[in-house]
Amino acid sequence: MKPAIRPMSWMPHLHALLLATCIVAAANAHAAESAPADGPRQTLSLDQGWRFHLGDIPFPKMEGHEMTYSSAKAGKAWGAAAPEHDDSTWRELDLPHDWVVEGGFDREANVSQGYRKRGVAWYRRVLQLDPADRGKHLELQFDGIATHATVWFNGVLVNRNWSGYNSIYIDVTPYAQYGNQLNSIVVRVDAEPMEGWWYEGGGLYRHAWLVKRDPVHIVTDGVYAHPRRGDDGKWALPVEATLANMGDGAATADVEVALFDPEGREIAQADTTVPVPTLEQATAKLSLQVSDPQLWTLEDPKLYRVRTAN
Repeated sequence: MKPAIRPMSWMPHLHALLLATCIVAAANAHAAESAPADGPRQTLSLDQGWRFHLGDIPFPKMEGHEMTYSSAKAGKAWGAAAPEHDDSTWRELDLPHDWVVEGGFDREANVSQGYRKRGVAWYRRVLQLDPADRGKHLELQFDGIATHATVWFNGVLVNRNWSGYNSIYIDVTPYAQYGNQLNSIVVRVDAEPMEGWWYEGGGLYRHAWLVKRDPVHIVTDGVYAHPRRGDDGKWALPVEATLANMGDGAATADVEVALFDPEGREIAQADTTVPVPTLEQATAKLSLQVSDPQLWTLEDPKLYRVRTAN
């Protein structure tokens, strides 16, 4: 299988150190193009087609047993989070989007935030999935939301995140609908909380993605590689790959790791097999021996790459 690519590097220990880049089969490849539909992974941009409402939309007051009972059920979000909510009058836009910078300057606003008002806003989008996607692992990814975010998928509250400086990965496989049924993605963003003393903005200010994977796959950010030099002066590259299995039964995964030097030549390779129980994770551990690596220095930086695939 052809692995997908997402660069990731290690900083040097003390002095010069072998620098590697992970190319991870299940990582989040931030590129506009998607992998072939019949490949092990497909990454699709969700940047286009969002609806936006500036200002909060209060949830309806829960009154009576029937309303309370219904709203407490999975997939029965209410108010602007409900799949059937009418957003036809909302503004249409594409991501990345920062509503705070659009508001202009306000002398009454916080100087540390650039004299710009923050506040609360809502985003909504629909998504259609091919029936051929049944059985695949589906992951919704947001590269960054400023600041406090609540995410619903098909009326199910699937994520809360309290920082504008981390990515969000959400497994939406159990809630997905296929064919003519549309999937709703709703995000409420509260940008009133601040994390820094600089302009931070507000909204879905980075890209959004849908990642489709095989049932047995390497999880997002699931590869760890740490170059080490032994007491004898020889170098090794231990690699760990975390796999997940959302299939109906236990599976066995073949994992391959290859190391490429700064000129792009493959200089080491290893493979192993690891059992992955259904609905659980397992870790494959391998080690590559590296002879006389070209060490990274500021004057002459050398970049090695690790490719991991299953």
